[in-house]
Amino acid sequence: MTKPDDEDFSPIDLDDDLVRQAILQTQGREYTDEEIEELALEVAEQSEEFKELEARQAQGLWNYPFEGADVFVRVDEEGNEIIPTDIEVIKYLCSNIVRRERKFFEIDKLDKEINRAELANVVHTKVKAQFPNYEIGREKLKTLLDALTNNPTAEPGMTIPVWNGCIVTQPGNDTRLLFDDGLFTVNQWRMPAYRASLEVSADFGLFDEFLSFIFKNDDEKDIFLDWLSWCLQNEDDKPSWAIFLYSQHHGTGKSTLASIVKKLFGEHNASEQQGIQPIIGRFNKPILLKKLIYAEEVKVAQNSDDGNALKTLISESQTMAEGKHKDIEPVDHRCCFILTTNHKPIWLEPGDRRFYIINVEHEGYAAGGSRYDEFVALVKRVQENYESDAQIAALYKALLAREQGPNFNAKSLNVNKLATEVMKEINALAPDVVEEMLEEFLREYNVRFVPVRYANKLLEHFVRRNANASKHTFDNLGWKKKKFAWGGKGPAYAYYHPEAHPERGMLNNGHYRQTIESHINERLKLAMDEIGFGITYEQPHRQSKEETDDVPF
Repeated sequence: MTKPDDEDFSPIDLDDDLVRQAILQTQGREYTDEEIEELALEVAEQSEEFKELEARQAQGLWNYPFEGADVFVRVDEEGNEIIPTDIEVIKYLCSNIVRRERKFFEIDKLDKEINRAELANVVHTKVKAQFPNYEIGREKLKTLLDALTNNPTAEPGMTIPVWNGCIVTQPGNDTRLLFDDGLFTVNQWRMPAYRASLEVSADFGLFDEFLSFIFKNDDEKDIFLDWLSWCLQNEDDKPSWAIFLYSQHHGTGKSTLASIVKKLFGEHNASEQQGIQPIIGRFNKPILLKKLIYAEEVKVAQNSDDGNALKTLISESQTMAEGKHKDIEPVDHRCCFILTTNHKPIWLEPGDRRFYIINVEHEGYAAGGSRYDEFVALVKRVQENYESDAQIAALYKALLAREQGPNFNAKSLNVNKLATEVMKEINALAPDVVEEMLEEFLREYNVRFVPVRYANKLLEHFVRRNANASKHTFDNLGWKKKKFAWGGKGPAYAYYHPEAHPERGMLNNGHYRQTIESHINERLKLAMDEIGFGITYEQPHRQSKEETDDVPF
């Protein structure tokens, strides 16, 4: 037990020793520090004060200086409280609130307008939370509001600025309000909090170990690090190609990797989406004002407009975008993209230079991989490690110092030199290869006549494409297209081999004659059964619900 005459004696030490002695006498053994902390927490959780603090935290009022509560205040070098002046308070408010058309807005909540009556409550709450020792009674609040809203001759920064309605993203510029000829533009970008603590040593640490586990080889890891480091070193610019992470199995670390990248750019400067529809659809302006866009489960139809729209956003820095209740307008964006999928992106065109596709398949995947336990332990260490701002700062500093390799070009992806194995596999599925596979399949089943309503189902067996793709594919095979009637039904469009000579419900070949109905229900049916798509509703007494989909492409 600590003696009172010890030089380093503290009442806290005495209390700690008393607690440990009491536990030893009552429990018959000493408790570890962790056990003592758990015991103290259990006792505290039963108190009304603790429950009230938890309720306030859940409401987002953890830092609000309620009467009688302990608060943290700024102190000077001598330990004295720093009491802000009225000018400092006004400048703080003017840097966080703007006005437009007699409405007020917090710059981080520009879609939520505040009227004049509500402004008083907002100002009072923000001042108390930011400056807990600043006295702001009814009269002081009235004086502040008058200075903030009724002083048009005040210099900029001393009255709530007039917002011009524009929002921009200027990465690297932590000034939130940009002067624009008497009005102000809001800068969406925020400096990540961890960058205030860069007095750390550069360190790739666990990040490098994690990448080495999920990437198949060092070349792919190096290109990814080149891309990531360039994006961080040039935040006010954008690359012209995206990182595309692919794995057949779930649970291979794609989301964990993305979460670390989001921390590097700053959570507020990143947008996470499911699929690409929110990114390319209406009201996508708020997404395009982020620096990093992370899209999960990306699946796009072959040659679709969606794919082309995504490619344009990746490669171009200007586009037209629309916000809710706002007109469509030109937007300069600095987005960099990370996409993930569990389906091989064969919808991409061969040699596409907008996507660097990395296969992150490995034996640590979630559904039974042989190294599952090892990978789970690694992911846990990585997640815990990068919860620390200091560790994120160390990784950021290492990436800032990284020099990109000689083959790296942020504006042009050299697919000839840098193509990964999965990129080469996708290139092998070029349109001519797909056509060859389809032609062989039709020849194997001796199919010479295919109604349009089955053409895309047939083509999707080899590669996913949009609704118009079948026309181009069958055209390239030399097939013709015309409207025919068969089986007592009305006319419908169909593709046919030129040697089939369809006429009057019959297929005519030098070797045989067969009704169109029999050809479909026998030969085509066998082919369609092979790919798991039955066509039994071709019988004359049943009408296909899809018949109305026949269109003259």
